[in-house]
Formats: sequence, C-alpha cells, structure tokens
Amino acid sequence: MTRGVRVAGTMAAAIVMAAGVIAQADKIAKSTDGTCLVTVPGTWALGSVPSLATSSDKNMSVIVSSPKMIDSFDELKKLARSTYPESKVTKDSATEFEMQGKSVTGKPDVYRAIPAGPNKFCIAEITYDSGTVDDARKIVLTLKTAGK
Repeated sequence: MTRGVRVAGTMAAAIVMAAGVIAQADKIAKSTDGTCLVTVPGTWALGSVPSLATSSDKNMSVIVSSPKMIDSFDELKKLARSTYPESKVTKDSATEFEMQGKSVTGKPDVYRAIPAGPNKFCIAEITYDSGTVDDARKIVLTLKTAGK
C-alpha cells in the first residue's frame, strides 16, 4: 500500500510541476502587422498593443516594430545611428544590426534590426532599469520574422 501512495504522490508532484511549466511558457510580442516576433518570458505582460511587453517587475520592456517608410537596410542603420547618438554599434552585417547604449529616454537599451523581405525590416528595442545588457540582449536575439 505504501508503494501505491508513493507512486500516486510522485505522479501528483509531476502534474503540479508540469502545470507550473505551462503557466510559465514563453510569450510572443508581435509587430503591429504581425511580420516580426520577439519571445519574452512567460512572467512578462503583453501590452494593450501586442508589440509591447513588460517584465513583471516593470524594470524591462521591449517593443517590436516593422517600419514601413524605410527603403533599405543601410537607410535603417543610418537612421538608428542618428536616433541613438549615445549608443554604440555592436554588430553590423548584411543580416543583422545591433546597438547598445541609451534609448531616446536615457534608459539603457539594446536595439536590434534584421531584414524581413524586400524593403521590410524587423526592429526590437529593449530598455531596462535593472539587470544587465546580457539579459536584455538575450531577448532581442529572439527577434525573427513570422515566417522563420
């Protein structure tokens, strides 16, 4: 009888643990047009606009966008450099562009852009009050297009 109780107890514990994992499943923040996606922890809240997500402690937030008025990746990079003069370029290739430093509001940030098709681009910017640049980078590195 003791063995049956122990097995039942183990199964109950496994079910509770599985429910906790499901409750903590990652969430997806999407650009307004649905082209671009960023994965955030399950504890984060998606904003009233699906392109915004905020950590449960409100110390980090990410916004995902797909600008329509930019014609080339080079133009996007040039615009980002001028918009964020206190940020430093950390990656610049034909398929990725990253900066880190300060957002336009003065908070620390990480900015990442990738091409999403002809004359389409995905951008994620995360700002944070606590944590590290590595914590922020982990989230923006999840940026991808809906088709990939």
